[in-house]
Amino acid sequence: MKPSWKISLLLVASASLVNSPALATSSTPNTPVDQSAAKEAEELCGKPTLDDLVQHKVKQGETLEAIAKQYSLKTATLMGLNPEVRNGEVQVGQTLSVPPLDGLTYRFKNEENYTTVAKKYNIRADVLFERNGCQRRPKVVFVPGAIWKPEPVPFNSTIARGSDNPALIFQTGGYPLPYGVPVTSNYGWRINPVTTIWSFHSGIDLGAPLGTPVLAAKAGRVDFAGWGDGYGNLVEIDHGSTGTRYAHLEAIYVAQGQQVAQGQQIGIVGSTGRSTGPHLHFEIMVPSGDGWVALDPAPYLNRIASVMTNLFLL
Repeated sequence: MKPSWKISLLLVASASLVNSPALATSSTPNTPVDQSAAKEAEELCGKPTLDDLVQHKVKQGETLEAIAKQYSLKTATLMGLNPEVRNGEVQVGQTLSVPPLDGLTYRFKNEENYTTVAKKYNIRADVLFERNGCQRRPKVVFVPGAIWKPEPVPFNSTIARGSDNPALIFQTGGYPLPYGVPVTSNYGWRINPVTTIWSFHSGIDLGAPLGTPVLAAKAGRVDFAGWGDGYGNLVEIDHGSTGTRYAHLEAIYVAQGQQVAQGQQIGIVGSTGRSTGPHLHFEIMVPSGDGWVALDPAPYLNRIASVMTNLFLL
């Protein structure tokens, strides 16, 4: 256990630092008391987390998800620290920087300090300070527990090539992604990969990389757009005689009640909710006496994918 006097010293040192509005550009301590406190704080904190990274060389057969699991990390943590794998894929021979715990890197902007960054990510400033070796003026800090996310893609209403409809962004004939991807889990009974319980899978999982645009399969009205518990970020569209569901999204670009066109971007692929990695969970539903009933999307997707040609990504 750390001596209580050292803990008190750390709190005093961190408080003096995080309350300084010019932390990112401040000078070193210029009084004997400040210098002594800073020295003791650095001895207590140890190395900054970013100085304690492990280098992992990708081997044959490894996936990003498997590597993250090996180190008890989220895939998003590895994506944040290694921009070259932000498409969700790794290549044999690549070297990945692996931190000792989940988090992300953050570069201080003008006038930012530990307090402002801590508030932004809802963590304690003294924890952030300690995790970064009690450095007074770091350019980049490691934010423990924070989850890296791709920058949101602004809604683009530019007319797609060959289309007169400004709401159309992608011409895919009704496929919910801008290009065909492998199916990672089919409709029907299966062992749930998260709960490990035998359960019914009411849709089909499409193995698309994090950040891939998700498209409305057909024109309709957004019936729901928000958090759907195990579905994570969820969008449901009512097409009249049918409905579609898009789950585990990283971000949602539409609102409830909004009319959307076929091919319009409604969000991006993510791994929110009960999910083992980035993918799109896609469902097709039809109304019944007991409400909406999910159908197997495979025949529909296979037919659409087989005729997808001349896709235009704006």
